[in-house]
Amino acid sequence: MQEISALSSRSDRNSILEYFRPRGKIVYVGKDLVTELEVLKDYLATKSESRLPLLLITTGTSFTPNICDQVVVLDSETMIPQICSLLNSFFLIFIFNSSEEGIFRVLGAIMASIDFSGIVPIFIDTGKGFHSNQRDFFGECYFHFDCTLDKGRQNFLVLLNSLISSLTPSSGFGISFPNLIRIFGDSKCMYYGISSSMILEDAINGAIDQVGENLVTTLPEKLESLEMIFLSVTSIKSLNLKTMNNTSKQIANTFGKEFEIVFSNVVDSSISGYNVVLFLTDSNTIGNIMPNTASNDFLTSVVPALASCETSIKRNSIESVPSEPSDEDERFNVLNKIFSDSEIYIFDDGGLPLFASHRPAGQEVCLYTGLFSAIQSMSSDLIGHTPDHLTAGDKRCVFISQVGPQNSQLRGVAICPAGLEKNARDSLTVSMNLVKKFLENGEPEYAVNDKIQGLLVKGFHNGSIDNILKLTKFHAS
Repeated sequence: MQEISALSSRSDRNSILEYFRPRGKIVYVGKDLVTELEVLKDYLATKSESRLPLLLITTGTSFTPNICDQVVVLDSETMIPQICSLLNSFFLIFIFNSSEEGIFRVLGAIMASIDFSGIVPIFIDTGKGFHSNQRDFFGECYFHFDCTLDKGRQNFLVLLNSLISSLTPSSGFGISFPNLIRIFGDSKCMYYGISSSMILEDAINGAIDQVGENLVTTLPEKLESLEMIFLSVTSIKSLNLKTMNNTSKQIANTFGKEFEIVFSNVVDSSISGYNVVLFLTDSNTIGNIMPNTASNDFLTSVVPALASCETSIKRNSIESVPSEPSDEDERFNVLNKIFSDSEIYIFDDGGLPLFASHRPAGQEVCLYTGLFSAIQSMSSDLIGHTPDHLTAGDKRCVFISQVGPQNSQLRGVAICPAGLEKNARDSLTVSMNLVKKFLENGEPEYAVNDKIQGLLVKGFHNGSIDNILKLTKFHAS
């Protein structure tokens, strides 16, 4: 156990090690969870592209290893502190049955063992439910669904799907990982509604009504602490931007425009209607939620630096063996069609890509944008101003530089054939407008590129590209 303790200690001090920490894990705790495990087995069978690791901590001797990735039998010889390494994840979704004898004590021991370790726990109770004084121990992220009832099982899966899909976004329009931590981490006030319907508006109204019923009896001081709304809509295909915009307006008109709204659209081909999960909660900074670990540093500085390396590793792996085009290849194929006249790169002062329309052959985007950042800085130092354009053989490089949120410096370059400089400048301008809009809405710099690329690709597929880029004339293929 000394080796495990040493590793944990080093991890607390080293942000790089935090990169390997899972975003989330499902933890079943209890002796008799056959029903819950079977429900989850059926669910995971259709979710191979976005699933979390599954750990079973059981006090019994019979279990189903074909469902769980890891199984720990908790007996007199296996102490809770000895399994702490298995609980090393940013989010832990605990699933348990409160009707089991002694489960509260086991959960208490687990919570004590992970306290102050930078973990956001979410508790899903599938039993009869704890008493109010026991529920207080779990905080606001305690959800009760009686899985002996069809409605309870349905809502259990809707919530679980929303959480898993948000933690492992593989399709649809997701939200940033730091925002998930702000929503569920250390919440002091949370209200939620879960609703399903064949009609989106009915599902939205059902979730709103559930939240509204709870707000009626809420004390004024708690209402004042509510700052954030998380809306998750699961649908058979992606919602178009107009629908998402109208839905966000409906939420804002209902609860007030002062709320920060984060929207997640999950695509699930196995459902026939719409599943909606709506949360109203307070908002907390990552530093307050995870003050005693390297996680804060990891989320705010290490992820941006390592993201491009991860992309490179994945790409090299793909190129090493014959395979079908990856999602990333398909994304750049579409972007190349949208930006048919020019290559667009927008970055910050340090060269971090904020948007890239193309993938430079044989080069990482961050190296490419870093080169242009150096050219602009050197030009400014030597000749006193940032270049408007450069000529390189038969290519032209058009530059712009703008001030972003909080006086940040945003730089952009468009590479185009000679004679198409005006088209390139227009495309560069509208791309810069998109970058600034995402930054002004609080999106972290490292997430902007992925979000804008995904937005443009989705717009291209559903025909709404003109609405996305309506700020100025956009030259597409």
